[in-house]
Formats: sequence, structure tokens, C-alpha cells
Amino acid sequence: MSERYVVQEKFPPLGVEGQKLLKKSSVVLVGVGGLGSFIAQYLVRAGVGRLRMIDFDVVELSNLQRQVLYDEGDVGKSKVQCAYVHLRRINGEVTLEPLEDKLTSQNAEKLLTGFDVIMDGTDNYQARFIMNDVAKKNGIPFAFGSVAGAYGMSKMFLPDEKICLRDVVGDSPDVSNAPTAATGGLINPILGVVTAFMGTETIKVLIGALDKVERRLMVFDLWENQWSQLYIAENPQCQVCSGKRYPALEGDF
Repeated sequence: MSERYVVQEKFPPLGVEGQKLLKKSSVVLVGVGGLGSFIAQYLVRAGVGRLRMIDFDVVELSNLQRQVLYDEGDVGKSKVQCAYVHLRRINGEVTLEPLEDKLTSQNAEKLLTGFDVIMDGTDNYQARFIMNDVAKKNGIPFAFGSVAGAYGMSKMFLPDEKICLRDVVGDSPDVSNAPTAATGGLINPILGVVTAFMGTETIKVLIGALDKVERRLMVFDLWENQWSQLYIAENPQCQVCSGKRYPALEGDF
């Protein structure tokens, strides 16, 4: 393996064999903004084999406070294309697939299947429900993360669990009122905290360390210096967990 990963390989739970597994792995990341730009760097620096990035937005000046992949020269340009350029400079060994597209109910299964992990780098629950439903339907691990203000939460949903994102936030949250960085503000350190957890859980999945994956929902409040781990109750009425129906793939939110 490349000397690039020599320090990472010295971490006993990963080692040289784990690094080889990372090189063979594939991840699809939806959104390369606040969450996604951190996640993309973690994965590329860690040496995943293939990373597909999906985003339709452009870089704005206000993004630079928290979206670590971009600089002033990127303002007005495609996020996913700028991400590709910056990440290629970081690690040319990783296969990068930048897709300038918007995730929808119609294209979701085509864009998200065939990967080892689906990762949430978005800031809206419609996209998250789509990812959740594709993951559950196709048996793909799904790394969820959400931030607002100084508050964040995250969970790696595994195929063998009888829970999903709907059991965390409800079956039909009012997506128009869900807090985001744009509506409720945000301090950038919370992004680092949440994505560090997401990135680590994803590495665990990619190298097969499933016994080390946290089964509880992680909740962080940096301003109040609090964090907690919450068990999520199974919902026998959940159509997605029972495999009866995948509403987001039908455009039903």
C-alpha cells in the first residue's frame, strides 16, 4: 500500500488489511456543503476506493464560513465540480465521480445503489427520506447526520436493524420548518463533531467492524457542553422497516 496511509495503518483496529478493504470500498455522498465537504475530505484522505458525490448547488460567499472544501475562488461555481478539483489534489488514488444533479424520487435508486454506504451530506429531510428508503429497500448502510446552531445528531442505520430515519424524526416531519443553517444559523465546529462521528462509523462499516458500530442515536450540543446516546424504539407500524412501502420513492413525503 502507499506510504500515504502509513500512520492510519498503525491504528491496530484498522491496520494494513483494513486499509486494503478501504481501497476496495465505495461510498455515495449526497450533498457536498457543510456536512458533505467535511465527509468527502475524510473519505478521500482515508483512501476509500470510489466516491460518488451528488450536488446541484453552486458555491456562495456565505458558504465559506463552514464548507471547508471551498475558497473565495470557487464562489459562483458548481460545488461538486469544485469539490472534485480540490479532492483530486488531495488524493489522486481515489476514483471520484462528481454528479451535478438533484436527488429525486425518480432517480434515487439509479444514483444510490451499488455502493457500500450511502452518506447524508444534505440539509433537508426530503432528500434524507429518499436516501433512507433506498437504503432500507436495497439493504445498504445509511449514515445520517443533521446540524443546526450548535446542535447535531447522527446515526449509522444498518440493514439488520428494524429501525430507520422515520423512527427518529417521525413519519412526516414538517420539512419546511425543520431547522437548517440557513434558517437557524450555525457555528462551524458542530459540523466537525458530527461528521467525525459519521466518518468513523463509515470506516467501521467499510472494513467490516460492524460490532463496533454505535446502534444508538448520537446527539451533541456544543454550546451547552452536552452529548447523549439515545436508543430508538422499533415501530411495528413503520411501512419502510416492514418493507411494505417506501413512500419517499413514490414522492410521498
